[in-house]
Formats: sequence, C-alpha cells, structure tokens
Amino acid sequence: MMSVVRRLGAMPLIMAGAMGCQVTAPQGHMPTGFASEELPAVVRCAYSEENESSGLDARSLLNLIAGQTPALESVRALEGEAAIRRQKAATPGWFKHLSSEERLWLAGAMAQDAQAVVKAADAIYKAQAEASELLVDLRASREAMRHIDDSEARLKKVLERAENARKASEAAAPLVEAIKADLAGRETARAKLMAQDSAARARLRYLAGIDPAGELNLELPPLDQPKWINGDLSPAACADQATAQGPGVVAADTLVATLRDCVGMLEGKSLVGSKALAEKKVDFQGALNQAIAARRELDAKLRLGAVEAAEAISAGTRQAAAAAKLLSLAQAATRMIDERVEMNAPGFGAKELFETEGALELARTEELKARLARHKAHARLWLLVGQP
Repeated sequence: MMSVVRRLGAMPLIMAGAMGCQVTAPQGHMPTGFASEELPAVVRCAYSEENESSGLDARSLLNLIAGQTPALESVRALEGEAAIRRQKAATPGWFKHLSSEERLWLAGAMAQDAQAVVKAADAIYKAQAEASELLVDLRASREAMRHIDDSEARLKKVLERAENARKASEAAAPLVEAIKADLAGRETARAKLMAQDSAARARLRYLAGIDPAGELNLELPPLDQPKWINGDLSPAACADQATAQGPGVVAADTLVATLRDCVGMLEGKSLVGSKALAEKKVDFQGALNQAIAARRELDAKLRLGAVEAAEAISAGTRQAAAAAKLLSLAQAATRMIDERVEMNAPGFGAKELFETEGALELARTEELKARLARHKAHARLWLLVGQP
C-alpha cells in the first residue's frame, strides 16, 4: 500500500518530467525523466555562445515544444479523465477503507496518469525530432542561398565577358544565351528555397504551439558551427545508451510499475456489486501485459534507431570528406582557369569560365548535401540518446 501512496505522491513530478523531456536547459542540466543529471558519457556536443543572438536557439525551441506542442492536447484530456476518476475515489480515512468500486476508480486514475506520461513522451519526441530536422534544413537553406548569390555574381561577370566576345563574333551568341538561362535557373532555385524556408518556419511555429502566421525569431548558426561528437560513436555503445535513457524509457517503466500496483491493489479483493466490476480486474492485468510488451518493443526501436543513426554518421562523415576533396579540386580548377583568362592565354575565355563554374556549383551542391545528411543523422542520434 505504501508503494501505491508514494507513487501517487510522485505522479505530478513524473508528469512534470515528461512534459520537459528531451530538452537540455541552457545551463546544460538534463531534465528529470529521460537522462541523468550529468551529460551522457557516450555523446557530448559543444555549442557556441548562444547569448550573442537575440533569436531563439535550438535548445530553447525544443524546450518550448516540450511544453506547448499541440499534440499534448490529447494528453491533457487523459489527465482530466484521471482527475475525475480520482475525485470519485476520494473517501476520508485510510486506503484500506476504500470500497471495491473506489479502489477501481483509484486504480483507473493511476493507470491513466501513467498512460498520459507515456503519450506525452511520445508526442514530445516526435515533435522535437521533426523540429530538429527542420532546423538543420533551415541552416542548409541559408548556406545554399549564399552559394547562389556568390555564383550569380561570378556568372554575371562571365556573361559580361561573353557579351563582349559576341560583339566580335556571333559565334558567341549560344554561349550568351546559355549563361542567361543558367542565371534564370538560379533565380528559380532561390525562389524555391525561400518558399521552403517559409514553410519550415510555419511548421516550427506550429510545433512550438505558436500561431503559424505569427512571428518566431530563430538563431540559425552556420551548418558546421557545433563541434562534432567527441565520444564513442560505435553502434553498440549508442544502442546501449538509447535503451538506458532514450525518449520514453522512464515513462514506459513508470507505466509498467503503476499497472503492477493497480493489479496488486485489486488482487484478492472481492469486488462486490456487479459483474462489470469483476471484469475490470482482468482489464488491468491485460493492460499490464500490453505495457510490458510495448516496453520491449520500445527497447528494440531505440536500439535500431541509434544503430542506424550512428552508422549514418560514420558513412556521412566519409561522404562529406570525399565531397570536400572534390570541392577543393573544383575550386583549384576555377582559380587556374581565372588566371589563364586574366592572362589572355590562348584557348581560355568565357566558355571555359562557364564550364568550370558549372563544375564548381555541382561540387558545392554535393558537399552541402553530404554535410546536411550528416547533421540530420546527428540530430536523430542526440534525441535517441536523450541529449537533444
């Protein structure tokens, strides 16, 4: 009985922990309910000073989502039902004086409270996972816009040179039109990025419980500003950490323990009054069996997700290194062509500049895509190991 009383007293604290799950406070303190007070040993991430910008940084946004995401409305409905059940079980005196029906109401309230914690943890994780990827997309989009601006400025110089060549010979006319078409394509790409940026910001406002048509000023550091993980990134180590303190672990354990208490509370008690009351005993045992099975399934999903993310980071790191090398070679070739053109070397002109610009743009795109994939894998892993 005392374990039941202690669990009931701790329920508001458990709920508070779940509502703040998956969030690292600005001081580096890990919230109750998902991870230990210290940062995990496997995965650590260093961030730049976040007080330099007036925008909302990533961790503050995840905090906001943990408390305000619209998906929590259904959780609050469960909490309301639990409160009604507990009110019906409210009887002066000791716990042993509760009637059979009152015991059922109390057990139902306890179970619904625990189920609300599990549902809140799941809703918060899904919202934070989506927000983390959207933030990475926004940072990559901003970098892509800078690339477009830079390449556009260079192409305009190439166009000027091609138009001068056209004045001397109409043979340069196709080149002029090709450069103009390329510039128009960059304008289209810019418009597409701006549309994606607006849509991502609206989605983030929704996830944070803000009017999608409202304002949300975000801090978006360069894509590679956070330092990379400096701990053990082996798939096995990440899987172990995810199952120990990943999203929903504490909530699922709490649900199993609570349902065991509910079954124990009703065990051996004659439920006088109706057949429906007696059948409720079976319902709690069935719910306990389902909760145990769900806990095992959660373990498997967390391990799989952590392994996939760790392997994606490893593959992404290799891909990013190869793409960076390709970009370096393309930049060197562009500089070489520029020098030849400036020296008026035979066989080097606007056409060669245009061709190298295309190769450089392709290399930049591949390098950015590789870093984007690696960042998204990191974002997934940080959430899965309980350190967003």
